[in-house]
Amino acid sequence: MSEPSEKKESTGCKEFDQCLEYLYLMLDNEATDAQETYLKNHLESCMICFEQYEVEKHIKDLLKTRITKQPVPADLANIIRTKVFQSA
Repeated sequence: MSEPSEKKESTGCKEFDQCLEYLYLMLDNEATDAQETYLKNHLESCMICFEQYEVEKHIKDLLKTRITKQPVPADLANIIRTKVFQSA
């Protein structure tokens, strides 16, 4: 695994780690106004972070549309409960 300083050099953006943190917060609707403003301003001038933003946003959008909630069969849920309580 690469060191954080190597990651910054390989991406070409000294603020990449900070932007990635804010990006995940923003995509999860957990970023503060200040974090969103910082990220949006940075994305206007940094193609590296903008491309990462687009990739992450696309992945999140795909997951939202592809994953559906389906009911778990009652017998499966009971088997899982039994195994969990037996191991506890």
